[in-house]
Amino acid sequence: MQVRNMGESLHHRGPDNLGLLVRENVGFAHTRLSILDLSVAGNQPLHDGRYTLIYNGEIYNYLELRRQLEEQGVVFISTSDTEVLFHHLIRFGVEKTLPLLRGMFAFSFYDHVSGTLYLCRDRLGIKPLFWTSRNGGIYWASEVKALAEVLPVELDPVKALFSIASIGDHSNEYTVFKNVQHIPPGTYLVVQSGQEPRIERYYDIFKDIHEPTYRELDRLSIEEATERFQHLLRQSVKSMLMSDAPMGAFVSGGIDSSLVASHGVEENKELTLFTANVQGEFSEVEDARHLARALGCPLQEALFTPEMLIQLWAHTTYHYEVPLVTHTNAVPFAEVAKLARHCGVKAVLTGEGADELFLGYPRLFYQSYLKVIMFPLHLLQKFYGLIPGLGRLIKKEVRSITDFMELMVQTFERQRLREIGYKAYSFLPPAEIPRQYLTIQMLREHIISLLHRNDRMGMLASIESRFPYLDEDLIRFAVNLPYRFKVSRVFRFFDIKHPFMMDKAIVRRAAAANLPPEIVNKRKQGFPMYGHKYVDIKAGFFKNGYVADLLGLGADGERYMLENEPRYYIGKLASLEVFGRLFALGESPNKVTEHLLLYSGISG
Repeated sequence: MQVRNMGESLHHRGPDNLGLLVRENVGFAHTRLSILDLSVAGNQPLHDGRYTLIYNGEIYNYLELRRQLEEQGVVFISTSDTEVLFHHLIRFGVEKTLPLLRGMFAFSFYDHVSGTLYLCRDRLGIKPLFWTSRNGGIYWASEVKALAEVLPVELDPVKALFSIASIGDHSNEYTVFKNVQHIPPGTYLVVQSGQEPRIERYYDIFKDIHEPTYRELDRLSIEEATERFQHLLRQSVKSMLMSDAPMGAFVSGGIDSSLVASHGVEENKELTLFTANVQGEFSEVEDARHLARALGCPLQEALFTPEMLIQLWAHTTYHYEVPLVTHTNAVPFAEVAKLARHCGVKAVLTGEGADELFLGYPRLFYQSYLKVIMFPLHLLQKFYGLIPGLGRLIKKEVRSITDFMELMVQTFERQRLREIGYKAYSFLPPAEIPRQYLTIQMLREHIISLLHRNDRMGMLASIESRFPYLDEDLIRFAVNLPYRFKVSRVFRFFDIKHPFMMDKAIVRRAAAANLPPEIVNKRKQGFPMYGHKYVDIKAGFFKNGYVADLLGLGADGERYMLENEPRYYIGKLASLEVFGRLFALGESPNKVTEHLLLYSGISG
């Protein structure tokens, strides 16, 4: 019954079939979203008497692996990638199989004879996989709510509080729940009877850094580099269109999703585009409509009004399993996913990853102007430094105690990775290393929250998101591509946030051959909407709630905060309150929604 309850709690992730297997002291539950081989032959768990597999994701090179297995005498009874993975694991083992897989996945593989369990996750952590060890047992699931069906799951108050600084969905290691961890990307957990669980790494992005490849790319012209990028992206899109169910593409009207959609339409004329029609000043729907006309594709629009943030906040957070701090646009994202599912689509292409690979975020360029911006302060510090004692009055610590605490909560994860990355690029001049490392920094730090958003908000509606920019060959290309191909100098005021510098230069050049100029030259918007700073929180919002208990916040403290602190920060604290009511106080999404409608609203 416990195994069934875990599976039923994840019905939204796989509504097409619930498969169960319980033998002796181990149980498996799999909820299937059927995309390849829609027949019952594709149902899971797969079990042959000795081995059991439950698997979530897509292996894009499964046909190649299947042919190799067939040459060795393996006979298949389905056309699914699951069965290919199953036989490959049996024949070659986990250690040899994982490096060969191209795609996104999370799976458990169990040997009933040796009692060995493997929990495996893809290279970038596109598919989620959580685990915990309690009372001598191991429990794992795609979402924490499944673990909560059989175990007491508590919030970590320190990590929960610091999640208002956007760290809750930015780690590949920890969660905001006590003793619940991610299987880190590119690793697998090995559990054997009588031994402590151990993590083994099979992929390290730093090993993709290759000096000869960098030197070879550095000799290319921008035209040659663009041609190579275009070829890799086309191949990636083609591989990710594999499906026996209808597919679509999520588009914003921005350059990244538009370029993916254009290649998708080249391969599949039946592709439908989906976008959010966010009402008000932030609307980008006309750009998406322009793209649809240019590609000759149908466009489906999910209407989203500002008030819907309040109405859907609790239900979105329930599926998000992290305070809704980093991406309030997860709420309209979920509405687009619901629309796609309503239209019969099960899998979609997305444009996530281009900004990380090819540097499309404005803040990455601020350092180019930092010396100019900071010149007056540096001059003042030098002047006061000439007078003993006065220098200490204006000199600040490089890192505040708040910054230190935030880094400590994250166990200095990002800083440790940066040290390794800088060493991997040591063949470059020292001044060039930080700029070249930016791509890996964004892949190891920023993309995490976007993958979390896409997975949770897609699966909320039983929609699988696919990421052509995150193909293995494209990642190797990007981490070795010299910075000048990603950011180029231009003799015009390209963007107020980075004048005379063009971001994602190679992407824009590739898009120029496929898309209208208005889309190619569009500035990054980042899916804007009425978010935290537009939320009005009324007195009584925090009364008898999670935050009041956590911080000892009484009526007087709440009143002062509401009258004197920025709405933006209060809105983030409200996100923690919503999360805490759901996952600490055990209130239902409907009850929390009633509270939100009573004590909050949206204004311009």
